[in-house]
Amino acid sequence: WEIATKHDFGVDLSLFNDKLTATVDYFHEQRDGIYMERKFLPGMVGIVRSNPKANVGSVLSEGFDGHFAYKQKLGKVNLTIRGNMTYSKNEILERDETNTVYPYQLEKGYRVNQAKGLIALGLFKDYDDIRNSPKQQFGKVQPGDIKYKDVNGDGVINSLDERPIGYREDSTPILNFGLNFSFGWKGFDLAFDFTGGAMGSWYQQWEQRNPFHDGGNNPQYYMEDTWRLSDIWDADSELIPGKYPMLLIGNSSHSNYWNSTFWKKNVRYVKLRNLELGYTLPKHIVEKALISDLRFYVAGTNLLTFTNAPGIDPESTEGNGLGYPTTRIINIGVNLKF
Repeated sequence: WEIATKHDFGVDLSLFNDKLTATVDYFHEQRDGIYMERKFLPGMVGIVRSNPKANVGSVLSEGFDGHFAYKQKLGKVNLTIRGNMTYSKNEILERDETNTVYPYQLEKGYRVNQAKGLIALGLFKDYDDIRNSPKQQFGKVQPGDIKYKDVNGDGVINSLDERPIGYREDSTPILNFGLNFSFGWKGFDLAFDFTGGAMGSWYQQWEQRNPFHDGGNNPQYYMEDTWRLSDIWDADSELIPGKYPMLLIGNSSHSNYWNSTFWKKNVRYVKLRNLELGYTLPKHIVEKALISDLRFYVAGTNLLTFTNAPGIDPESTEGNGLGYPTTRIINIGVNLKF
């Protein structure tokens, strides 16, 4: 059985006659005896089909979460600000895995489900750049192809140069936060909130990476910014540099499309998630029409996104970018009470 050892330390604050309140919690959890396959056992022990399993793994998870609220009246304006933040990370402390010459290829010491890949140094500028760089064993390369780092220093680029890259994929970012603001002045009210995240990775693949994947198309921002010939009918014409490698149709095994930092984005974003502006008519006016409350409002959802990964929804976990996009919604309405 797994054994979980948990520690938690929290602080609650209330200041300025409860105008400012806050709660912060630090959590620390270590799970030992995780059930897993024993891959370290050598073949000489006589195991034929599959290795035995045992409670030998260990993972540490820790982080903090907190929230605060601030309420203040400034003249005739009622102001409220609320915020929250969560930071959570984990690390594999023990894992029975196959031994390797290079420690960076082990899972121990890294995140659970840590992605691995090559480190991209950019794109080859010309053939002199190719000749003066370590040999890449993933096929023939040309100017405009991705240039990789020789991590182990053996003069060759191959699978032994793959190391942990990026943060967690297809999962909640390590850092998440939100801010909410609300104002009230006479009959007017305004409320809006921001949400955001950081320290999460999105891996650009399939239709976002492989040219004409499965006979389909690719994003415009990608197709218009690749290395290409100045004259597509002349193979000897001048090469025009771009941000992305030259399109290689039907060659997804080429080194350009291997897992690497070139196609991995460590995503950061802030979204204006909700905004609502309203006006409530004074009661002495609406009561003449036997109305208790009458409020007009305009509201919006997913109005703005600020991110370092344009062209995709930063909250998407689909590498092909084909998930249904976030919908922007704007409503105009009336709240009527009798």
